[in-house]
Amino acid sequence: MTTALPARIPLDMPPGDPAAIDDVVRSVAGAAHVLAVLAGDLEGPAATAPGWIGDDAAAAAAQIGRVRHLVREVGGAVLVATGHLSAHADRLRDARRQVRDLRAEQDDDHAVAWGRWSELEVIRAQVQYDGAGAVAVVEDLRASEESRRRRHEALLADVEDDASATARALVDACAVVGGTGRPGDDTRALAHLAALLPFWGDPQLAASGAALATALFEATTPAGMEEAARQATASAGAPPFATAFLEALGAEGVRALLSRLGSGGEWLPFLATMLGTALGAAAGSGEVDDVLGAVYVHTDERYGDSDAVAVGMAAVVVAGRTGGSGGPRPATVAGWARQMLSREHVQGTDVGLGDLPKGFPPEASDPVGQMVGLLADRHDSAASAALLGDGAVWEAALARGWNDGGAALGQVIVSAALQAGEAGADAVRSGLDVIGSSLFEGSPRDWDVSRRTVAQVAADIGRAVASQVHVAAGALSVGVDGRLVDRQEEVLRGIGYVSLDASAAAAIGAALQRSLGVVPGSSTVAGDGAPHPVVVLPAAFLAVREYGHRLNHALDGFEAKQRAENVELLWNWTVGLPTTVGGELVRRSPVGAALSFAEGSAAILFGADGTWDEPVDRGLRFSSADAAEEARVRWELRRDVESVARQAEEAFERTGAALGIPAAPVSPKANWLDPVVDTVTGEVVSGGLRTAGRGVNDVVQLLR
Repeated sequence: MTTALPARIPLDMPPGDPAAIDDVVRSVAGAAHVLAVLAGDLEGPAATAPGWIGDDAAAAAAQIGRVRHLVREVGGAVLVATGHLSAHADRLRDARRQVRDLRAEQDDDHAVAWGRWSELEVIRAQVQYDGAGAVAVVEDLRASEESRRRRHEALLADVEDDASATARALVDACAVVGGTGRPGDDTRALAHLAALLPFWGDPQLAASGAALATALFEATTPAGMEEAARQATASAGAPPFATAFLEALGAEGVRALLSRLGSGGEWLPFLATMLGTALGAAAGSGEVDDVLGAVYVHTDERYGDSDAVAVGMAAVVVAGRTGGSGGPRPATVAGWARQMLSREHVQGTDVGLGDLPKGFPPEASDPVGQMVGLLADRHDSAASAALLGDGAVWEAALARGWNDGGAALGQVIVSAALQAGEAGADAVRSGLDVIGSSLFEGSPRDWDVSRRTVAQVAADIGRAVASQVHVAAGALSVGVDGRLVDRQEEVLRGIGYVSLDASAAAAIGAALQRSLGVVPGSSTVAGDGAPHPVVVLPAAFLAVREYGHRLNHALDGFEAKQRAENVELLWNWTVGLPTTVGGELVRRSPVGAALSFAEGSAAILFGADGTWDEPVDRGLRFSSADAAEEARVRWELRRDVESVARQAEEAFERTGAALGIPAAPVSPKANWLDPVVDTVTGEVVSGGLRTAGRGVNDVVQLLR
């Protein structure tokens, strides 16, 4: 085995240049001196804004006071930073000196080792056969190198620890002006100082906002846009910045950014966050209002980028909800939701379909769901009422499915009803009208809303009706004279269908009683004569509930009929068609007759003959007798309770007569003789057609 001297271990210098740090220390120390002088000046007569009077003097003095306080804080932070930087420069300088000493020591040790090596007797044998002398030289040198390695590592670790401590001190020093020690501190400091010193900062922020609008479109790559947005995120919440940014973009620029966020490619979270923050922070102005109220999702655009824009809107809202910036205002989100639902209403499909950016938040794949979710979170009654004041929006909202089972939509419905004035009433009335006019006795293909979705939010609609109970009371006035005006019938149908939900029925009934100012056992009802609302309205509501349960059964029947027709159609185009064709090929033969009989019988056997099992009506039942009994219980202390009961009974009957009785379709009866009859008549008709055909052919030949 051969013995060899170990190689030199590397002894790198610690990172950093003490001379460069000394330059920084001198610059920072100079800044500290300037701040100290300024602080002294602000302590003098200038602190009271001499020559100023009244409110102007007070405002100027307050501004000077904020500047003085800021100068003190910054001056103290700068002095601390100076001390840490100077100490680190000394530590780094000393560490580099020690590394140079280690290198010199290493040179000396290697020189000694080589000297001893050369003095060994019979050196070849010593080296080749691990002689004791050679081994001793190697072990001594290895031990010295190991000692140097440990001391060198300790030096580097010490410098690194001191550098980390210095960095933390510098970050703490930055905090007095809003800095965090990360890239983009210049914009964060600007935003912080602008909030502290608005008279100075507002113009600065506005200029930065306008510059960003230009920079985003000058960026040649998505990464460039993302970096520009990241640096501006801290300032985006400042109204001067946001206002100038949106004014510079205009509606066209905002739409372009939304489209970029929603198009396939890379997900740009900083751009989404920054844009959402700006949309929420911008101060009202003519140009900003135009941007916030612009139509970005076009209802009648079939192949444009409206879907991508909708996804971009969802990205902005998701970024605001998850990032803490808040994002756009509820009024803006309500406008966006209206645009999306109007598009779904016209196009008949969900918005946002298409390629999503890579890394896109999965929850943002349903743009409408995100809009409604944010409105539900904010509990903004004005924005919710503005959204639901449109029947087309109700139709689209109740026709689609919701990933959360309609929970957010239900909350928005409840919030909308809490809006005072006509806005809240219109939202509730529109919803009832849409439900009442969309769910009718007819083909489910023609229904404009989903029964499942209506059922999911029925309890919330009931709470909404209870909040705007005068809408229900106005419609239930049909119990007085039995006449329906305007859209009263549709509203009543809507109330009846929503009241299938027990909690909705209870909420509406309780609200009616509260609105009438009546408690059980009260004696405030008017005597005989014209029907009184406290008697009529509860009775009419009971009649509407009866109508709702019968309507529900009728709709069940029409759904069963459609399922039967679908099965029959599928059968006719699969089993029926080849069987019929085969029978015609061998018509007027036992085989053809057998095929026809077998196909007809099998259709009956497998339930594909267009018949269906009529659903059982398991709904609640109410009658005029029930209305009368309820009145007796409620007004049992009155001597004329029977007169009151007759009023209730008549109100129930008038309401029921005005609405009518929904009827379910009746299934044709399956008849096992039909295949036989069809087979026989098919043969007769087929023979007659062939005879008639030959006759026509003879006439044509004669005419020629």
